[in-house]
Amino acid sequence: MKKQNLVLMMLVFLLVTSIFAKVTLTVAVWNWDVEKYKKIAAEFTKLYPDIEINIVANEPDVNSFLTSLVAAKKPLPDVVAQSWEALPYPVSQGWVYPLDEFLKDDADYNKYVPSSIKEAFKYNGKTYAIGERLHFQGIVVNLDLMKKLNLPVPPYGWSTDLFKQYLRRATTKEYSGINHLWDFDTVMAAVLNKNTTYWSFNPSKWEFDLVNGGWIPAINLQKELKSIPGLVSDDLKNEELRNKGQLDDYQKKFGKDADAFRESKVLTGFHGTWDWSWVRTLPWNLDYYPMPSDPKIGVRQPIQINYAFMTSTTKYPKEAFTFLKFLTYDPRGVITRLKIDVANGEENGRLIDWFIPVTKHPDVIKYFESLKIPNGVKWMLSNLDKTVRVDMWKVVPGWDQATWDVIFPVNERIRKGEVQPQAVAAETQEKANSIIKNAWADFSKKLAEVEKNFPNIRKQVEGK
Repeated sequence: MKKQNLVLMMLVFLLVTSIFAKVTLTVAVWNWDVEKYKKIAAEFTKLYPDIEINIVANEPDVNSFLTSLVAAKKPLPDVVAQSWEALPYPVSQGWVYPLDEFLKDDADYNKYVPSSIKEAFKYNGKTYAIGERLHFQGIVVNLDLMKKLNLPVPPYGWSTDLFKQYLRRATTKEYSGINHLWDFDTVMAAVLNKNTTYWSFNPSKWEFDLVNGGWIPAINLQKELKSIPGLVSDDLKNEELRNKGQLDDYQKKFGKDADAFRESKVLTGFHGTWDWSWVRTLPWNLDYYPMPSDPKIGVRQPIQINYAFMTSTTKYPKEAFTFLKFLTYDPRGVITRLKIDVANGEENGRLIDWFIPVTKHPDVIKYFESLKIPNGVKWMLSNLDKTVRVDMWKVVPGWDQATWDVIFPVNERIRKGEVQPQAVAAETQEKANSIIKNAWADFSKKLAEVEKNFPNIRKQVEGK
């Protein structure tokens, strides 16, 4: 009888401890966001009291952080919550957990996350990361100057022709149409062709298409804008003259110590939403507009996607994914994160902190509409299905070498008028694609080994 009672007590003890046992997940974030993510974790734990979150800083950057942990034979975090670095590296090392087993039947993901984001971090059909937050590449519009110049407010889905008209009409002896066009052509290569993205890369074919993609139309548009005297304010600057103590054309037009854009003498600015920390300090009424589009192609909003992922060695994949979802596309988590940002306050009627979610869930859209941010950003989020991702350096092996060593020098020669893009497109894309092809072949070998070893890694972690 005593033996039976002892067995019964042990069973009850095991049952109770299993019910109340807590799982602890380690989550790595950028060092400047540790306190914010502690607040996010606290809200998550209210919903999932059996999951505790330990926030750690990834320093100096995500990939170096993970490398240093492995070198020191220390465990990887369960979740890496923020990254804008090259994903091929941790994937090729076997450190990333493919997520499709969790995503395949998830209605919040399949219904409300656009395909441009769902497809963003896939290799061999497997999803290795989820977008955590977005940035739009767009145009900051000075509404006060627009009113002063008697220009009607344009629609958000403006065309390239309408965009050119506004910049021309704003360009006078006193004002300019836009502040700069640095990188404008490489971004517009994603807008002016339905098949290509940044630097006219075709993600379906996994190669650059400089000949038939958006590269040449984008260069031609930029050249057209730059050919109009005074339209691009920063083109009037001349550091050589300034170093000699002479005034350049920018200073002659706007003043010796002028900041023409801030001083409301330039109608538009070419800036992404990542510039909000200083854009919000501009002393005039503003709005964010999407990049202008070709009506024959339709709206294609360039986006950059910061991402999050689970590590292959997590002991608690189900719980880790629950937190990963909360951070990325769970409407409860997204709204929680936005509320934490809202609590940081506002200046001059503008929120200090906010982010662009990766989901079009109606609850998220409704809350986002209430934020004190430019209305154009709200329009862009509501049209998230019309986006094209441009931060290809995060996913394409060999990207930096192909763009900076091959295409960029050619682009600079074109900008200087030394060569025509049509004359160099074929040769340039052939050289760049050779790099991409070789880099992909090397990555594919590593990926095949990673996919082969993943089940064994899980068996070791799970003790099977």
